[in-house]
Amino acid sequence: MSKPSRSDAPRISLSDRALTLADGRAQTTIDLALPGGEDLILAIDIYGFQPQTHPENHLGWWHFNPGQGTAALRVKFDLSRIDGRSVRLFKNGIEIAPPNGWINPAYALKPLQDCTFVVINSRNEILARARMLIKVAEPDVLADFVREQNKADGWAPELPFLDLLHRYKLRILGRYFSRYFRGKVLDVGCGLSLFTAYDRDFPFKVVAGDLSFDRIRRRKTECPGITWLVFDAALPPFLDQSFDGVFAGEILEHLPHPEDALNEWNRVQKKGGILIITTPNRRRRVNILNKEDWPISPDHIREFSFAELNGSLLPGAGFKPLKKKAVYLEIWIKSTRWLKEDHLQREGNKKSNRRLMQVLLRLGYWLPRKALDLITVARKV
Repeated sequence: MSKPSRSDAPRISLSDRALTLADGRAQTTIDLALPGGEDLILAIDIYGFQPQTHPENHLGWWHFNPGQGTAALRVKFDLSRIDGRSVRLFKNGIEIAPPNGWINPAYALKPLQDCTFVVINSRNEILARARMLIKVAEPDVLADFVREQNKADGWAPELPFLDLLHRYKLRILGRYFSRYFRGKVLDVGCGLSLFTAYDRDFPFKVVAGDLSFDRIRRRKTECPGITWLVFDAALPPFLDQSFDGVFAGEILEHLPHPEDALNEWNRVQKKGGILIITTPNRRRRVNILNKEDWPISPDHIREFSFAELNGSLLPGAGFKPLKKKAVYLEIWIKSTRWLKEDHLQREGNKKSNRRLMQVLLRLGYWLPRKALDLITVARKV
């Protein structure tokens, strides 16, 4: 079959790049253009966000025959139950029944679902494609996901990229901790606590908290120099102005209501207290090239750009950014037909590319708005 021209090629336009379910339900509109000449299928396919493994992380797929021409279609999701009517398609107010599909009734909702709209022909060739995130911010779903993640405690990556990124950020944060933190510091959503990764004493005391009771109990034995407590990072159970500083390392993007969490971190800090925060950049270079806001990890409910974090989010919660740094720039881009990806985080994640990775980690400093990860030091005003 000859490749269709731009004018008669199938097209999918989404009104929403992300939907947040309320009681398991949401709806959106897609603009679909299907040329004449052959019968085409609109497929809607939903996986848990990363990895796309079948069947364990596959919610299901539905095929629809929407007919030829251009139309605005209404898509209704009801993921409160996983069955054949979890995804429904309407054209001009009339429901289109799917001629076939597949569902996984054992699928458990994740914080993020990867929903793909695809136009295919009778030979199962993909002619058009668009992606959308389906978010679940319900506390039970988030808690279940965190418990599952905590079963694999800690990490020791065989491939170099994450290890180099982690070590580079450790060096930067170590300097900031020594320079800006004094008195008593709160580590929210601590995990294993980054402070325990340093083989030196800091001029402050650390109170670290996480939701995992078993992890906190074990860490209390392993690292007695830190005060370990069980609490929600977004609701620290402390009196006003109890701390001189707060560290939030890669936690803001996990929270359903990050603005509320920042207000709480402000509340527990003394006047002039320091907040040090790290978080992924929503507008990193790969996302800009793909014209989407795809998160780095399956439990990132909401990521922020450099401008959003430092220009509105932190000032809106009463913090003045003092140091605004960024880490790693995605330069080596590989393209597929549908996506652009950073080669060094995919196939190029090899020991032979370590030196280039180290250069690009530093390059993020010069182009922070397009870098992979953000580090900000801010003062309570």
